[in-house]
Amino acid sequence: MDLRQIDNIIAIEQEKSISKAAQKLFLTQSALNQQLLRLEKELGTQLFERKSHSMVPTVAGRIYLNTARQMVDLKQETYKIIHDISGERRGEISLAYSPEQGSLMFSNVYPIFHAAYPEITFRIAEARVKKMEQLLLQKEVTLACLAYFGNHKNPAIEYNEMEEEFIVLGLPISHPLASLAGERSYDTLPSIDLTLFKGDSFALIARDSRMRDLVDELFERAGFIPNILFESASTQTVFNMVKQQICPAFFPQSYVDPDAPIAYFTVPPRHTWMRTIAYLKGSYLTKPEKYFMSLAINYVKGTLEI
Repeated sequence: MDLRQIDNIIAIEQEKSISKAAQKLFLTQSALNQQLLRLEKELGTQLFERKSHSMVPTVAGRIYLNTARQMVDLKQETYKIIHDISGERRGEISLAYSPEQGSLMFSNVYPIFHAAYPEITFRIAEARVKKMEQLLLQKEVTLACLAYFGNHKNPAIEYNEMEEEFIVLGLPISHPLASLAGERSYDTLPSIDLTLFKGDSFALIARDSRMRDLVDELFERAGFIPNILFESASTQTVFNMVKQQICPAFFPQSYVDPDAPIAYFTVPPRHTWMRTIAYLKGSYLTKPEKYFMSLAINYVKGTLEI
């Protein structure tokens, strides 16, 4: 097996498309297609079927890909261990984080990391929690800044806990019920009955996010379907709608701003989620990866000296 060829076939599976895989690999669609056809001829069987404009692995394809991924993983892990043992300070860290809080964390942590490991580069993927889990499970990244709630952990993932935070309901300070928050609501996060807001319209985070699962559960417990003013993939945009006195919204506690004209509440049963930095169980982590993890954890906990 040619390892470059293996990477290319794995890319077809991941992208479910020859054209998208070719774009990802910086190859022409024709070259990648010819490579697949030659391999299928060599093996004497089809590896993919075309179904509804999607490339789906056949039984033989799944067998090939399973072995192929093991070979790629073995190569990558072997190289990482050898570089670590030899004291090699070059390499790459593949990392996934959210485009808002995650990018803020990285921008604060990276200068410290770079001072210690100036020749280590990063390959960054910005995504929401659900997508980051997929990237981690597909081994497209080694580290991911995830959040989980309750006991909803993936058994294949090792979570390093950083901070537990409440899911907060923010009200514009001009809202008729804002006064119920009292003083310093950014600190006390008083509880309020969500049924009081049946007549309100909300700005909500997009439906494909992990936090939206929590918010939908709160509305379900309250016994009503909310009026939705709009949905956004950006938590910062949702927060800003409250700040601009437009409507109520839910967001993680880490977005709370004591100086914003917002009254902050929690809603029974006071959902929380845990922010973590995670990796696949059994993965070998290099010294630079472990150092970056320690910096990220200290940053979120507020113990990092910047």
